[in-house]
Amino acid sequence: MDKPLDDNQEFFIQLIKREIKFYLIRLLKTSNAFCFSYFMMNKSDSFPISIISDYPTSWLNQYRSYGYQKIDPVVLIASRKVSPFLWPDNPSIIRHHSFFRLSKQYCLDSGYTFILHDGDNNLATFSISCRNGSADFYRLVEQNSEKLQMLLINTHEKVMVFRNAHLPLLPLNGEKPVVQQLSPREKEVLFWASVGKTYGEVATILAIREGTVKFHIRNIIEKLGVTNAKHAITRAMELKLFS
Repeated sequence: MDKPLDDNQEFFIQLIKREIKFYLIRLLKTSNAFCFSYFMMNKSDSFPISIISDYPTSWLNQYRSYGYQKIDPVVLIASRKVSPFLWPDNPSIIRHHSFFRLSKQYCLDSGYTFILHDGDNNLATFSISCRNGSADFYRLVEQNSEKLQMLLINTHEKVMVFRNAHLPLLPLNGEKPVVQQLSPREKEVLFWASVGKTYGEVATILAIREGTVKFHIRNIIEKLGVTNAKHAITRAMELKLFS
């Protein structure tokens, strides 16, 4: 998601940001005391990275341009942990780290990070930073840790579905896939259905008729050999058929 964005990518990113923000506002009972970041990278090479965040744009651009994920203490700690952590809890690594002299300019030197390691060797984190470093705020975050961990899981699942939907379907060992490939339009329809959009909403997003959406869903179900749209989404994710 660090390449030039097409309309679908931009729409998806803005959708996820809005969903996260609204959820956090309801959960934490405040709208302006925090900022957040979903981060994902492959652990084998630290690149490419995906970030969905309301951090200052200038900081995000700087982070990507200079590959800060290679020196970011939060990322380095998260790569070795499975449990969430408060940044100041690692003072020898974090509080005096040169990286945080940079991020402090954006009030991003204190935060709470949740961690996920998936089956594709990806590291995903969800960090929430309080603009004034309030200990009371972080206690509230900790009290809702299970819900915030689930937020990371749900967000990561949606991101991976989207990424897989934009990667080419490659045969294994040069062999042809055992199932029929989905057409570009079918993949788009299935993706938006997979993130919870109704057929009417999918039709609006793709500028087609609702009847056409249903037609594509029927074709997808037949191609994947399943019985309904929900099963088609699960089957496509299992086989990594999005392209």
